[in-house]
Amino acid sequence: MAMALCRHMAGERGVALKAVSAGYHDWDSLSHDAHAYARQAIEKLCGNDLLADHRAARWTPDMVQSANLVVVAEEWMKADFPQDKVVTMRELAGRTGDVEDPYGGDYPVFVDCAVEIRDVLLAGWNQLTST
Repeated sequence: MAMALCRHMAGERGVALKAVSAGYHDWDSLSHDAHAYARQAIEKLCGNDLLADHRAARWTPDMVQSANLVVVAEEWMKADFPQDKVVTMRELAGRTGDVEDPYGGDYPVFVDCAVEIRDVLLAGWNQLTST
């Protein structure tokens, strides 16, 4: 959802910004598609199902090396990335704590998570676009 929101916001502002989504888990036995509630939440916030063609991928060292900034949802995730390249979503907004994974929640939980992500991305927009 963060990738879709970031791309949407960049498009609205006419800003060239490459946002890539990657996770920690090996999805070989699971669906690679975006969760239906995530798709619906993004459609509600952005007006389109921007995750219709999304396929989950695992992060790789090459992705990290080529990135200017790595934005993670939870504090514990920062340990896996170069300290000078990584922030949590809430840190973008000058806040502490984690953006909780909505997986396992119902549709309103996904919408609440998407709204929080949008809010922290907006608050940290200058940091996202200056790196």
